[in-house]
Amino acid sequence: MSRILIHIDSMTIGHGKKVLYEDVSFDVQEGDCIMLCGANGSGKTTLLKTISALQQTGCGITMIPSRIPKVKGFTTREFVKISCFKQTDMSGKLSYHDANALENALERLGIAHLKDRDISTLSDGEFQKACIAASLVQHAEVILLDEPTAFLDAENKIAVLQGLADLCGGEDSPAVIFSTHDLHEGLKACNKVIALGADGVFRITSMAGAEEAVQGIFPKGNIFQK
Repeated sequence: MSRILIHIDSMTIGHGKKVLYEDVSFDVQEGDCIMLCGANGSGKTTLLKTISALQQTGCGITMIPSRIPKVKGFTTREFVKISCFKQTDMSGKLSYHDANALENALERLGIAHLKDRDISTLSDGEFQKACIAASLVQHAEVILLDEPTAFLDAENKIAVLQGLADLCGGEDSPAVIFSTHDLHEGLKACNKVIALGADGVFRITSMAGAEEAVQGIFPKGNIFQK
């Protein structure tokens, strides 16, 4: 049985004084690839931020926001290394172990051939993969992504979501939770779905009940509408 990385029990989710969902309970297991969906304003980003604050669980959690600027002047490898500055020594070097982890992460995300390219020349999909690689080098066990396919063309959307699915498929794999409006492709990548309803109902399900859960949060006839 997969190791439980995060256990959430009877949590209240909201922002400020506004409560969105009450009595929320679920587990995040090693190798999970969880799609988070809901209408605009349903609390997807709020939920991700709430989970990212659970560092006291002892589990390494990294959140990748929806928009990170591609700053000219850094190669892909340098960008990933800078993201891991806490693991460098006084001279700015990574340990042998972490340097190997960096190379392995680039390979795992399928962007090793881009390691010497300036990040400003990467496609948005390639850059998103570089951000995920940085999370791996930080030894994140749970990676949270807020709309990783936003602003991407159809080809890059598929590539990023397939990359997430592949990332969660191996031994000692991290768990991934990603929010998206691209329901068709998202359902192909995930093994669980969290559906946030405007009715205040929090639904989490395996793939067997995924379409029913999604149908419960969108108006009839608009399911999977882009």
